[in-house]
Amino acid sequence: MESVVQALLYEERLLQNRLQRLENECASRPKGSIIMKPRYNMVYAYLQWREGPRVCSRYLGKADSWQCRSMQAKIIERQKYKEEAKETKKKLEKIKHLLHEASKLS
Repeated sequence: MESVVQALLYEERLLQNRLQRLENECASRPKGSIIMKPRYNMVYAYLQWREGPRVCSRYLGKADSWQCRSMQAKIIERQKYKEEAKETKKKLEKIKHLLHEASKLS
């Protein structure tokens, strides 16, 4: 029984470290989404995000510019990290539940 608890505690530490790294990666990527706006027969890209009740935006350039494509890739990375962090949190909750149940048996 003791070795099972030790294994669960080790797994919990690993998951907490992984979750911290994922949250750091999310924080280093831009928030929001890319909005396309037509102006004078051209389409321009803007990054839009929320800060409290305000909607903020930043001009990225023409829709086919490298800045727009680069920003879109970073946003997709953030979404992947966020989804992975969500899955890691679920695993962490399961381990915490198992540890709680194991403490009842001791």
